Amino acid sequence: MPAAPIHILHLIDTTGPGGAETVFTTLLRSLDSDRYRHTVVLRGEGWVADTVRAIGIEPLMIDSKGSFNIGYIATLVGLIRRQRISLVHAHLLGSNVYGALAAFVCRVPMIATFHGGVDVASNERFLATKFRLINMGAKAIVCVSRRLQEELGSRSPLATKKLRLIYNGVDPDKFRPQKSAALKTELGLPADARLVISIGNIRPAKGYPYLVDAVPGVVTRNPKVHFIVVGHQRKDLFAGLEARVKETGMESNIHFLGFRSDVQDILCQADAFLLPSTSEGFSISTVEAMMAGVPVIATRSGGPEEILDHEETGLLIPTADSGAIRDAVLRVMQGELPTDMTTKARNKAGNTFSVKAMLHGYQSLYQEFV
Repeated sequence: MPAAPIHILHLIDTTGPGGAETVFTTLLRSLDSDRYRHTVVLRGEGWVADTVRAIGIEPLMIDSKGSFNIGYIATLVGLIRRQRISLVHAHLLGSNVYGALAAFVCRVPMIATFHGGVDVASNERFLATKFRLINMGAKAIVCVSRRLQEELGSRSPLATKKLRLIYNGVDPDKFRPQKSAALKTELGLPADARLVISIGNIRPAKGYPYLVDAVPGVVTRNPKVHFIVVGHQRKDLFAGLEARVKETGMESNIHFLGFRSDVQDILCQADAFLLPSTSEGFSISTVEAMMAGVPVIATRSGGPEEILDHEETGLLIPTADSGAIRDAVLRVMQGELPTDMTTKARNKAGNTFSVKAMLHGYQSLYQEFV
């Protein structure tokens, strides 16, 4: 008689699109349905809820507003007991705290995943207390980069023996190199335009002001270069970026597309991919660009140093340095990179940062604790 499926309760803080949210939904989509059963709790409607429904799972909406919502914990405890949950898997700080507390009360194993230094910023209120609660309830604490693992091990009360490294995974088949001019047509750009594409929601850690400041120096040397930014636009930050673009006079060479569901197609049309972040736990978009066969420029902002080998599979540049962005983009546009760089990058991404490798890591944890 086959073993009963492991029933997992999945929690995440956020509702919109992003890297952590992509990992969250990828796990739901990719885990073997014969071995795992899923209950998903979200804090509201949005991209995550729509994606979960498209997978075939109806999420439960539970309000968790407030700095410490006792009612939310009580609801999770009741759900775990009623549904006979085998394991709790939470993502990001808030859900990790609530998930750990509920799992501790119910005596079920819990896995917490942190996706970057921004998620555990030092200005977070009661951070040490939250870490202690997570440490109390979690059997394993997953970090998506070695740097994040080292930071949490050195500056938090989390037990180092609980810290595990599992890199985020991308499906290589979705990012096969291909040629298309659809984006140039959409933006009304000439056929010989060169596209530098950045993927990531507009927030402070993404470093987009440095990208904007680098554009005049690039366009002066090569007017055919256009910068494309794809990602959700937080109103206040986006307004500041737009004002900055106007100050540079580069409105015709910088294009903000907002959130797009066709990232695979957009990346495959890039002449270069640029990650200008000042802090990055693990950059899924960098791996996607590698898989798409696009030359990659990324800042030394944390995760990228573990993804790229400088001058071999991509270019690593300093953070918060518009001049470094300018020089790296011009190198790519002038064809000054090794001819086999993109091939090496694609091979490394497929071997090290695939969904298959990520699934193996999480399934090993699930089996270890259930």
